Amino acid sequence: MNSKISCPGSRAIKNPTPEYFSCPNCGTEVEIWTNEPSYPCSNCGTRVFRDQNPSCIDWCPYAEECVGPEVYQSLKPENKEPSAERKGTSPIDIVSQEHDKALNKISLLRAATLCLRASTNVAGDQPIQTIERAYNDMAGVFEFVDNELSRHLQREEDVLFPLVEKHIGKDKSPTVLLLAEHDEIRQTHAGLKKELDALQKSDDDNRAVVATELYKTGSHFGKLLNSHIEKENASLLPIAKSLFNEKELEEFGQQWRNGNT
Repeated sequence: MNSKISCPGSRAIKNPTPEYFSCPNCGTEVEIWTNEPSYPCSNCGTRVFRDQNPSCIDWCPYAEECVGPEVYQSLKPENKEPSAERKGTSPIDIVSQEHDKALNKISLLRAATLCLRASTNVAGDQPIQTIERAYNDMAGVFEFVDNELSRHLQREEDVLFPLVEKHIGKDKSPTVLLLAEHDEIRQTHAGLKKELDALQKSDDDNRAVVATELYKTGSHFGKLLNSHIEKENASLLPIAKSLFNEKELEEFGQQWRNGNT
């Protein structure tokens, strides 16, 4: 890596700081340092992952050289897979696993936008292959959102939300708020794609401004999706698990797999 470049992503790894996440099982706040992939909840023992946070470890071709081999080995993507205890076969577990996959995919977004923003502030010294990788990763994220995540959101609206509302009524259900957030997720994603297109077409005079806006929107999108998934994991899925009887769970699973009602 060019020694003139001070990568903001690697600074968080080489100079770790604590971050705080809610345990998906009990809601207790868990401290995880930026150079750690996970940490067990002090209250219930559930291992809390920081998959939702972006890291250049996930994609940067210079990551091992930049942060050092020991840190790289401890944080590289294959070591950040959810443990077996997080996996299950019930329909509700499958929804939760799709949430995990979304957080893993979106973790690339802020890292890529950060790289593109940095490339406009180092007088062209950013390695061209790193910039190209950032563009490719963003294209992969967009493809995931347009396909898998869009289907996930639609199935929640068509299958999961109505079944929850059937049990507790729409007024008492968290689905009203979650539906509004679905719309915001879609709108923010559409804006993000427009900003990336604008960056690719921008000239040298305004590239830094456009790249900064892309980074801000990407950060907002990541935080929005993370917050949304936290709400569903902490409230919607436990409600569904407690209310659905065996027959409803079976029907829900079949409908979820089919993607329609």
